[in-house]
Amino acid sequence: MVDMNKDTSEWVRERFAELAPAPAWQPNPDVGLIHLRSHERMVKRRHRFQRTAFIAVFGACVLALAAPTTRGIALHLLNRFYLRNPEAIRSSLPEIGLPLFKVEVTRQATLGRPLFGLADAQHEAGFDPRLPPTLAAEVVSGLAVASVAGPFDVRQKISVNDLRAALQKRGIEGVRVPQNWDGVETGFHMGPSVVVVFLDGWFVQSLPPAILTPPGFPMTDFTEIALRILGVGPSEARNSRAMFVESGGVFAIVPSDAKSSFREVSLKFGRALLFENDTDQDEYLTCSFFCPGPHQRVLTWAALGLLFQLRSGTMTVEQMLDFANSISGWHSN
Repeated sequence: MVDMNKDTSEWVRERFAELAPAPAWQPNPDVGLIHLRSHERMVKRRHRFQRTAFIAVFGACVLALAAPTTRGIALHLLNRFYLRNPEAIRSSLPEIGLPLFKVEVTRQATLGRPLFGLADAQHEAGFDPRLPPTLAAEVVSGLAVASVAGPFDVRQKISVNDLRAALQKRGIEGVRVPQNWDGVETGFHMGPSVVVVFLDGWFVQSLPPAILTPPGFPMTDFTEIALRILGVGPSEARNSRAMFVESGGVFAIVPSDAKSSFREVSLKFGRALLFENDTDQDEYLTCSFFCPGPHQRVLTWAALGLLFQLRSGTMTVEQMLDFANSISGWHSN
């Protein structure tokens, strides 16, 4: 308790005197700098984890057309389309979101606790994570942090009236929507994802997601109509209908006004999709799973029976490709 009758400056001197270091203490700038940098790394990892949690929750929803399923209807959704390669096309519209494509999230992905090693990640995710040797060493040393997010399920019920109204709103004529599509439920499922946060970005991987549809449902026909509504031209929609299904739902429709550019790049055992954003505009939610934040690159690919994504604001394209090509297990593919 402060004695209010005592001179304030005297009280302050006494308090500071109590904070004096031990007589043997000597300042050591090098040790202080090490502690400061260690604290900065911890703060950076915490901030990256917060943003990664956001990505894990929303980034798993990669469908713009047909979305995932609940366990309650899973028994009726017998046709499963699994990921082969991630794909993307650009829309002629600046906005692609329409009410009929809103999805119901039935199982939300959440980011789990930080894990002590890859063995814990493998146990929680149910598969063997594949990392470049350098990143695996950082996880062991604590410079990188691993966690598990997911699984993730959503579903969509098709409304024929909404589809027809959307076609009319876009001025698209001569497209027939079968009445027996009304009420059909389609689904998308993504299992647990292993998330590794490191100083240059974050690296996410999961088992291949799957589109689920009722037996006999013409998913490619539905996709072509949906692509038309979302601003894709007639010929490109026709050519892309099978591409969407073969992507297993890992498919981006990029708005016409998006600043991000995207292209295919080659890896040791296949190809990847590279998105680049050289502007201050945050486009992450523009095309969900694929689009980058400000001055960020996103590399997405499928290999070794897994779906991979690398995000970074500091790595060059060459560094990202080297990262992907150095993942353990390529030799077994």
